[in-house]
Amino acid sequence: MKLNKMRYLLTKFLVALTLVVLTAGVLFAHGVGYKHSDLKSITLEFFYSTGEKMSYRETQVFSPNDAKFPIQSGRTDEFGRFAFIPDTAGIWRVIVRDEEGHQANAEINITQDFLNNKNIITNSNNSTNIFENKIEIFLRALLGVSLIFNIACFVTIFRAISRR
Repeated sequence: MKLNKMRYLLTKFLVALTLVVLTAGVLFAHGVGYKHSDLKSITLEFFYSTGEKMSYRETQVFSPNDAKFPIQSGRTDEFGRFAFIPDTAGIWRVIVRDEEGHQANAEINITQDFLNNKNIITNSNNSTNIFENKIEIFLRALLGVSLIFNIACFVTIFRAISRR
């Protein structure tokens, strides 16, 4: 009796072991992995005119083949950086927005040489650097002060003429 029970348990064990071995491929079919990619990526850094990084801002990438629907979306990192891998030559658009309505638009001209790992890319838009943005802010502030001064002068002259 004991021998039959041992055979029975051994048979059950062998059947279970056989099932595990036969289904191991199916059980591990949804595994994950990674590999290092040799594809060239484009990395952009976004910032405000004050020099502050556009950290964790909504980002969309538009391919030259479809200007309406983004092929990639995400967020910039802590340093305002965002990277994508172009697969087609042409003008690629990257738009970064924040909650206050600020928006940065980058247009990158990807050449076939770049895709073939022979050349670097060029900016197709005339993007400004921080220094140029600070000059623009200074000129706007100067214009505002000038406008206030001109209104004050007009009011003073108008009052002087009205008193006569």
